Amino acid sequence: MQWLLVFFYSAIICWGISRMKFFKDSGVKIHWWIAIFLVKVLVGILYGYIHSFSYGGGDTYYGFKQGVRIYHAIYNNGLSVYLKLVFLPCHYPAYEGLERWAHNSIPYGDESYYLIIRFHALVALISGGYYNVHVVFFNILSITGVALLYSAFKDELKEKKFLILASLLLIPSVVFWTSGIHKDGLSLLGIGMIFYSIKKRIKYSGENIIAGILGILLLYIVRSYILLILFPLVFVYIIFEKKKNKLIVFYGSTFIAFILFILLVSSLTTTVSPFSKLIWWQSAFKAIPATENTISLPSLQPKAVSFFEIIPVSINHSFLQPLPWKAINFYQFVISMQEMILFFLLVLLIFYSIIKRQVFSHLFYLSLGYTISLYVLLGIIVPNLGALSRYKSTGTFFLALAIICLLPYEKFKNI
Repeated sequence: MQWLLVFFYSAIICWGISRMKFFKDSGVKIHWWIAIFLVKVLVGILYGYIHSFSYGGGDTYYGFKQGVRIYHAIYNNGLSVYLKLVFLPCHYPAYEGLERWAHNSIPYGDESYYLIIRFHALVALISGGYYNVHVVFFNILSITGVALLYSAFKDELKEKKFLILASLLLIPSVVFWTSGIHKDGLSLLGIGMIFYSIKKRIKYSGENIIAGILGILLLYIVRSYILLILFPLVFVYIIFEKKKNKLIVFYGSTFIAFILFILLVSSLTTTVSPFSKLIWWQSAFKAIPATENTISLPSLQPKAVSFFEIIPVSINHSFLQPLPWKAINFYQFVISMQEMILFFLLVLLIFYSIIKRQVFSHLFYLSLGYTISLYVLLGIIVPNLGALSRYKSTGTFFLALAIICLLPYEKFKNI
């Protein structure tokens, strides 16, 4: 029955994609969008099986089970309890009638992870309680993020625009983590919404404005630190859009000023201190029981000097680990080779562009700035290499985007 539903819903969604104006107007043939969707569904199913057999289900199955459990509340506790659990904020003290649920559901109170549970509770209405059916519906959201990112950046990359889709589908960690049911696919969607809104802002349509607002809200819930990273980069991207030269000065000075501002705010108050939040995040990750993927990470202290001292450790942690010859399993080996190849290409193309005296574009600085910022931030707070790979997935995509910006496509095309 499960596979019958998977095929049935996949067919309906493929038909829907073929009829949607957004996909038709993207410049990509409809059969490619359908193929991309089906690939992501297959990878999402593989993601679920790997977690089921290797990690006892992990977070992805735990969220699924909690969502189905909430769905069953319709029969056991009444529709009102189900609606409260799905649509009301999950905070303490719990709403009337939800006390038992709040104390028996670990993610209750964590709006970030609880959003995944809400998704499962809604899909369970028509899924028959099968995990792989949920994968199909989740990848509607994920492929929308792919399409939005493509639409946002295709005009800047011109004839290289097809490489955006290639990056989202062929880079192992990107396609794997954004196709499985977790927050990374939602992060991709939120980023796509924001950049689509920015690039289409000239039209000032309600659709574009709503996309931007929803993207900000989504990232605020699932990955608030991504919003913090994007703010100075998007600021320069918009304000100095017409500038062609000295972009490194604009991006570098704005980002340094932003970091200094955060450190200043953190030194004046702990109520809205991003630095205190960083310390809390690191403590929460270090409190998780160590595994074979866990490496040593110095504890961050509530002072600026501690932040700057840990950055070299973070760079080594997030950019270089694990080295291919130190990988403890096949997945680590694939990811380490992926990162090594991407960084080798990036360095090679940067030198090539400097020698040829080519101007680096806005999109290049934006992409590289996002990748470096995300990698350094995650290297500070996440000691587990497996989790680090997942959290870096959007940064890995933007790393590929920076490479695409520098790629001398005409020379490769002639060859």
